[in-house]
Amino acid sequence: MPRRGVPLLAVLAAALILVGVLSSLNTATNPSTLPGGLGVSNAESTALYCTGLSGVAGSLARGHVTLLNTTGSSRSVLVQVVSDTGQRASASIHLGAHAARSINPATLATGHSFGLEAQVSGGGVVADEVTANHLAGVGCTTTGVTNWFASGFDTLVGSAAYVSVYNPTATPAVFNVAAYTANGYDAPATYQGLSVRAHSQMELSLGTEIVDTSNIGVHVSVLRGSIEIVGVQESGSVVSLNAGATVLADQAWFPRVTTVGDAVAQLRISNPGSEPATVTATVDLAPFKVAPQIVTIPPYASGDIIITPNTAIPADGYASVTLSSGQPFVSSLASGSSAGIALDAPEGPGREFLVADFSGLGFDAATVTNTSSRTITVHFSTLGATSVSATARLDGDTTESILSLFGAIATLSDETVLVRSSEPSLLVTTTLPSRPRGVAVVGALDGG
Repeated sequence: MPRRGVPLLAVLAAALILVGVLSSLNTATNPSTLPGGLGVSNAESTALYCTGLSGVAGSLARGHVTLLNTTGSSRSVLVQVVSDTGQRASASIHLGAHAARSINPATLATGHSFGLEAQVSGGGVVADEVTANHLAGVGCTTTGVTNWFASGFDTLVGSAAYVSVYNPTATPAVFNVAAYTANGYDAPATYQGLSVRAHSQMELSLGTEIVDTSNIGVHVSVLRGSIEIVGVQESGSVVSLNAGATVLADQAWFPRVTTVGDAVAQLRISNPGSEPATVTATVDLAPFKVAPQIVTIPPYASGDIIITPNTAIPADGYASVTLSSGQPFVSSLASGSSAGIALDAPEGPGREFLVADFSGLGFDAATVTNTSSRTITVHFSTLGATSVSATARLDGDTTESILSLFGAIATLSDETVLVRSSEPSLLVTTTLPSRPRGVAVVGALDGG
């Protein structure tokens, strides 16, 4: 399920744990979903847009934007920050070859939430925002959207959900917000005909109008202009930044879903259509045979499929889950523990991704998935002063470890690996070390 148009490459968010190295932040004890990926542009100049970080003292969503230069040439970057209170600031930075720099919007401007724009003198630079406690992140994009869908938000006691909006264009944008819950459709009057000025930031609290409700689906329909949107979920001590999707789909892939004890894993699904949607979850958890998990969701409503804990699904590491339906839907993986859950939007298949681990923490799992029924060729190569490469075949509808296919390296720690596919049917998914295992999912954005 593609989120929006992004450039050709995507960088896995583990690269952005570098924020912690650069900023001397404390490592989170219960990490949640980290940013999925970052787009790389080959154009002569690149504009990157980010939203979702908070400026409120004590907020879980405070954090940094990290810019990463994936090329062998230096880049100049003009960063402009705007807050929801109208505060504006700018900074110029230099990025050396293969270098990274982090920017904390809260040190440049004051406000409750921030929009950030980076103008880059050349291609090959990516940007991602990650919260200061390393609990969440999301990739910055190169264009605004006119439709945005997401699912699974909670406004229960102890939780808060926001829709963060940045207008990157030179003209005002106008949009409506609708919600889908277990009780059906909701379109609060105060969320209709909202206007955000040119190059301005806005944040909406879903709990203001949709009180004490779980599993809220959201549709933002832009009537004029285009905007950058990120969903922010605070759940207990866990925060997540939800990239959402720009279109509905009748299939979604979640290659690494935890089934271990003490973990929570749910597929939260919204049906924005006028017909009931019967959604089937096919669960691959070898060597076990798991019966399909099925839910029928009424029109303009939300529902879920519980993966963990579920007596029909053994508690045995990672499952690969595919959702399918005869009706288009929107979905999110809600994973975590008693400390709280994080929302992770499904990724769309693509051709090229970049896996990077700058922190040295490594991965609990790092996999490639072929979402098609045909065998594809996957090419792996490391980036840097010296490079090694290898090519492997990946059967249809299978998920394999990157290291098992790319035997030229023994670990992904301190490595940057470009993954290319012969067909646009590739997914790259990683999880970070966490307790319970597998609740820190890192997927890649649409690789184009």
